[in-house]
Amino acid sequence: MKILCTFGKYQYGDKGRGINTEYFSFIPAFEKLGYEMVFFDTWDKTLFENFIDLNLALIKKVEEEKPDIIFNVQFLYEIWIETWDYIRFNFDCKTINWCTDDSWKYKEHSKFFATHFDLIVTTYEEFIPLYKKQGANAILSGWGVPVQWVEKPSLSKDCKYEVTFVGAAHGDRKEKIEELKRLGINVKCFGYGWNGGSLKAEDIPKIFNQSIISLNFANSSGENQIKARVFEVTGSGGFLLTENAKNLNNVFNNEEIIIFESLDDALVKIKYYLNNHEKRDEIVQNSFMKSSSHYAYSNRLKDIIDYVTEIDKSNLINVDMNEVIKEHKKSYLLRIIKKVLLFISGKIFDEEKSKRFARRIVYEISWRLFKEKTYKSKSIVSRMFYSE
Repeated sequence: MKILCTFGKYQYGDKGRGINTEYFSFIPAFEKLGYEMVFFDTWDKTLFENFIDLNLALIKKVEEEKPDIIFNVQFLYEIWIETWDYIRFNFDCKTINWCTDDSWKYKEHSKFFATHFDLIVTTYEEFIPLYKKQGANAILSGWGVPVQWVEKPSLSKDCKYEVTFVGAAHGDRKEKIEELKRLGINVKCFGYGWNGGSLKAEDIPKIFNQSIISLNFANSSGENQIKARVFEVTGSGGFLLTENAKNLNNVFNNEEIIIFESLDDALVKIKYYLNNHEKRDEIVQNSFMKSSSHYAYSNRLKDIIDYVTEIDKSNLINVDMNEVIKEHKKSYLLRIIKKVLLFISGKIFDEEKSKRFARRIVYEISWRLFKEKTYKSKSIVSRMFYSE
């Protein structure tokens, strides 16, 4: 069986931010399962001149490779809804979309793609009924540990670091880390935005395995989330001290990971486990056994592939791609609006941030007013912005 993976090789399509989670997680797992793998990068804007080229290149890739399954992670509006409809109608392959961050992304993004794939995968159980109400095939899955990261835990006495944090320095993470340092905790940080910069993917599990304590923050847009990091740390043989998130206690118990509710709570628990190595080493063994046996991506993805092969394709829509491309034209009015937005945002931010800010304003307005059209070729945001 041949699987075509369509998502980004790098985080947010930016090489400077390191290898993307889905890239180093899904592809090795599919290979371990024995599937023939093909990859097409849909996130890196430097590979194509515009969205027309990107969408037509994907169709060409499908024509050439003739995959049995396409496994997609939709970032924003990079691949149009019409393109997915065209592929489903004209080719025999099944299409899967792995939906990230449905706790906040469902209402503005995921739900508009739901019926345009053969199978939707969500990591939030409460959204399964909503997808099914739309008439979509949906299955519950979850984040996991990359198969190549699985490593038996190190004893506390053999660890190189006391407390580490691996992840981007966004949101309030810098403030939290600085507060812990002020309180006497020497936290070593790795990732985009920290002094050390981004890590190579193969170095990340080594940090987890060599840390007495690995910190995890669950903050996101909206409510706290169960991050992939929960499974990555534990499956790599790391001891996890994590901020609480909804349903986390359904995944691990308090003999497998340690949860904190506030920075004061985290401080108390950091000090405790730094001074109680035997208890720490017992807990890390428990979490490793759980993650490595139940939450490896090879297990997650096998269930998904087994499921999609049993369902029938339905609700197929015939699309004329020539007409779709015509609708992607850039109007004079949109050019003027873009210039005005860039002028205003340029008064507030530097050039790079002003572009992202202007695009974000248009996007937030678009999905609220135009809904599904935001993700079609006629989308005002994709006609106004490409590389931003």
